[in-house]
Amino acid sequence: MSDSTERTAQARKARLERRRFLARSLGASMLAPSWRIGGVSLTSLAAGTSIAAEPSAAQPRSLVCLFLAGGADSFNMVVPSDARYQDYRESRSDLAIDESLLDDVGGGLALHRALPTFSRLYKARQLAVVANLGPLSRPTTQQDYRDRRNLPESLFAHNTQQKLWQTAADRVSGSSGYGWGGSLAERIAHLNAGASIGGAFSMAGSNAWQSSRGTRSTTLNPNIAIQRLYGFNSDIATWIKEDSRLPVATRLESLFREAEVQDSLMAREAADAVEASLSSTEALYDALEQTDAPGAASVLGDWKANPANRLETQLHLVARLIAAREALGQSRQLFFVRMGGWDTHSNQNERFPVLLSQLESALAPFTQALETLGVEQDVTTFTASDFGRTLSSNGNGTDHGWGGHAFVFGGAVDGGQLYGELPSFSATNNPDDADDGRGFAGRLIPALSVNQYGATLSRWMGVDDAALDEVFPGLANFNTRDLGFFKT
Repeated sequence: MSDSTERTAQARKARLERRRFLARSLGASMLAPSWRIGGVSLTSLAAGTSIAAEPSAAQPRSLVCLFLAGGADSFNMVVPSDARYQDYRESRSDLAIDESLLDDVGGGLALHRALPTFSRLYKARQLAVVANLGPLSRPTTQQDYRDRRNLPESLFAHNTQQKLWQTAADRVSGSSGYGWGGSLAERIAHLNAGASIGGAFSMAGSNAWQSSRGTRSTTLNPNIAIQRLYGFNSDIATWIKEDSRLPVATRLESLFREAEVQDSLMAREAADAVEASLSSTEALYDALEQTDAPGAASVLGDWKANPANRLETQLHLVARLIAAREALGQSRQLFFVRMGGWDTHSNQNERFPVLLSQLESALAPFTQALETLGVEQDVTTFTASDFGRTLSSNGNGTDHGWGGHAFVFGGAVDGGQLYGELPSFSATNNPDDADDGRGFAGRLIPALSVNQYGATLSRWMGVDDAALDEVFPGLANFNTRDLGFFKT
């Protein structure tokens, strides 16, 4: 072994030991600072969070939340292919998808031909459609809506409904304001014991879904390479003169040590946050370096993400982090990605096909990469959105609705079928319509709750049944706790 190779190995060993030390020492942190170093932002430390000493041998699992921001018109992604198509066509009028643009997948369902990846996975029984889903306080009827009885707060508004979807709550603020993804991460943190960085990542900035009182999430920008702090370790950038590097490194180390013995909680937290950011950046750099190293390009096949497709760049980084999860010591991972533009009030017939094309262009290589990696059995992706759209046309598009369809896909999904029931598409005497007595509104009352949806996903990730009621306080209001879309 050359001197250079030996020094590099020793440096990596030293960084690993340092990260393990930080993982142990940061368990008792109490505040929630946010720092960004080398393109990595970490948030949400809290009291009482501890990390077990030994890693678990649990089967790795990764959960990807694909949020379609703006309110995606899922009623034009999944269309009835049986006798109900006529009601669908009449209620949707100028927005109805022609049968020639639909792929009949059986069971009275058709999927839009612009989403061939969805059709492929559905036919392979790896994608499930969850019908007419949304935020609910409890099972809700048309009469409940007319009486304004037990309804979620601020229906049909983007900001509130995004938050209710991501918190599985029926109120925007209060004790239920944390995300169910963050609460899930708390319950499974022990499965990542020994990892130098938590398993929750956002590729799309801060989000309510991963917010938590007790776990850390990491925000990454897929368009910015992760870089270590060059001047801090001599093995990273040997071209930096020692007399330039040493004073900075020495002073930073001194500040860390001083903070450890100070009475100031803020000073200790600031030092912990900076050290954690340094450690996390190094861990990510080392792990992702393996997917970028010469000869390692085949890890994701020939996939080179199109920088013009923001969702594709996000999913490309997700795939790299899944490929690196062993190097990161992670048994459980949670990812948040986001695609905007779905608020189709106008020009929907022109805009909707473009949106579907962008979605397909991102999902096709992502699902293929997971298959190339051989991890499709332990990665599940699910969709969520602000709300569904109105069945009725406003003359040029759709307005804000309530219930909508969701998609869950991966090798563990018991797919090729619909979970729940398609709502009525009739514009006359529709029992599923949020009609306040003045006639057809075109907004459908959800039949299934985000609580049930999230609980099913969380159980697959390893949350036991008793803890589900802590993650989803509203789950007790529904008879069905598990929607059943995973293979047993």
